[in-house]
Amino acid sequence: MAQLTEPSLPHSLAVSPAIDDAPTVVTAFSTPNGASRSSVDAIVSEIHEYEVPAFAADALDRLHGSLYASFRHLALCDAARPTPHTWIGYRRGEVIGVLLFRMRGLQAVVLTEMIDLGQEVVTEFCRAVFSRFAYAEVVCFNAVSIPRPLSGLVLQQYVFSENYVIALPERVDDYVDALGKSTRKTLRGYGNRLRRDHRDFRWEVSQGPGMRCDGLRRLIRQLQAFKRASMALRGKRAELSRRDCARMMQLMLQSGLIGIARIDGRVCGGSLACRVGDNYVMLLSAADPALESYRLGMLCCFWSVCDCIRIGARECHLLWGRYQYKTQLLGQPRALYRLAIYRSPLQMALSPTSVLSMSWMSARYRLRDWLLARDIGVSRRLQLARQFVRAALDRLQPVRGKN
Repeated sequence: MAQLTEPSLPHSLAVSPAIDDAPTVVTAFSTPNGASRSSVDAIVSEIHEYEVPAFAADALDRLHGSLYASFRHLALCDAARPTPHTWIGYRRGEVIGVLLFRMRGLQAVVLTEMIDLGQEVVTEFCRAVFSRFAYAEVVCFNAVSIPRPLSGLVLQQYVFSENYVIALPERVDDYVDALGKSTRKTLRGYGNRLRRDHRDFRWEVSQGPGMRCDGLRRLIRQLQAFKRASMALRGKRAELSRRDCARMMQLMLQSGLIGIARIDGRVCGGSLACRVGDNYVMLLSAADPALESYRLGMLCCFWSVCDCIRIGARECHLLWGRYQYKTQLLGQPRALYRLAIYRSPLQMALSPTSVLSMSWMSARYRLRDWLLARDIGVSRRLQLARQFVRAALDRLQPVRGKN
């Protein structure tokens, strides 16, 4: 099966330069265009500048159940930046949407990622932002899922990755029964052989808040070493910086679910998952490459999913990366989009650089998906990519000549 090189993490992990200036506190209320304030179904918008109310931070976890949408994760990754703005959408007094964003020049950059975007929320959020920030020209979303096509907006979008999500039943037995027959046979066969060959094998489960910092740090480094070695065998790289390790430690100590595989007391594999709302996000799952003949890596992920079910989780997010075991474990890919919504058709026409950049990236990712779908060899991929780039530059040549 063709495998996709793991893309970079959503941009909330990266520090963006020149975002915002000095903080002020302003709150704005509004209703959608053409909607009366007396309409009970209208979304009422509230914007808090340079502030994230505590109830809004809680609502982010409750509404989205996504690590990359949570304020605590953003605070860990972006502590040096000013506090972002918060948009809150209400219907009948109930919070139905929360988005964090910053103004970067003429762009409103949304920091809330790995979420499902609905038509009403997107439309009202953009209307509120364009109304409050008169100089804003475009609203930019990154790594969002769009369950239904968006209409009535001047936009560009393209798919660049996917998040594999397992919808969890209430009982482990129901989950196992839902697996494919061959998958059940694989898990049972390799699990039995592992325990038969290693009588002292154990799978231990613990909650992050109950672990000692030094023990958790050693576990993360050990699992990352396994991950790095496994990826190296496939000709890929997997690195975790000290800063990333520190962030992962804090997340695990707050709400982590930790699974550890041991043989003779030695760590030979494991998984780290973080709870966000009713969901768990699989941050790291790895096993000793020396035990690859037992498919221990897949077994660790499977056991961890079962542990999430026992705790009562609603979903398990396996994140990006096209690996066969994810679909075998019932992970369903949710396309992740990059999205630019312009203030008006005229504003889009006056932004040729942004339009061409989005169009180029869209074509690039479509080509990548086309190559992966056909499992073409590396050399052939490079040859086709060069031909594609040359053709694209030729098409842009007349445009350059007119400028």
